[in-house]
Amino acid sequence: MKNFAYAELPPEKTAFSEQVIKYNRLDEAGFEEWLFYPGMIFGSTEKWWGDFGTRPTPHEGIDLCLFRNQNSSVLQLDGTSKIPVTYNGEIVKIDKDFLGKSLYIRHDIFDSAGRQFYTIYGHTEPVSDAAPGTRVKAGDIVASISEAKKIKIFSHLHISMAWIPASCSAENLNWVTLADPEKVTLLNPLNIIGCKYSIYRNSCKNKS
Repeated sequence: MKNFAYAELPPEKTAFSEQVIKYNRLDEAGFEEWLFYPGMIFGSTEKWWGDFGTRPTPHEGIDLCLFRNQNSSVLQLDGTSKIPVTYNGEIVKIDKDFLGKSLYIRHDIFDSAGRQFYTIYGHTEPVSDAAPGTRVKAGDIVASISEAKKIKIFSHLHISMAWIPASCSAENLNWVTLADPEKVTLLNPLNIIGCKYSIYRNSCKNKS
């Protein structure tokens, strides 16, 4: 199994986590911190759904879903949850995935090798005016979380962040490409979105 390659981070951390909390009024629910099952974090080889077996490739990002409030209750995002843009950029592709649609957003950020920074949101329902070629600003709402109806899994937002060569065209962007370290350099979103979180050790095997 290939390992991920790592690269320098974008110049500034994004306010994404703070914006998700604000736009979805999670502070009114007493938001304290995000929670992740081990299989929800970057680079994990565990599944947290289905047969709870091994992933064919390490997890390409994080799955945002669960949070703890100040009363220690565990709550979750759902299909009403709004998703903001991390940095200024352009939507370059919208593609179907197994729970909804994936949005590929190319940002106005480059690394020392000339590669461009991307955020990819999986399992979403894009807003009506989202389309390839649309310019977006940090904080713009581009989608909501798609309701998981086809399989027994929490509705959740998958977030991948990556350095991608300028030579990679939008039509060639997909989840197979993202998992190939010879083409794409994935980054751990938890190092970029600046959020408070804990790893949730309670089993999800008996949850719907």
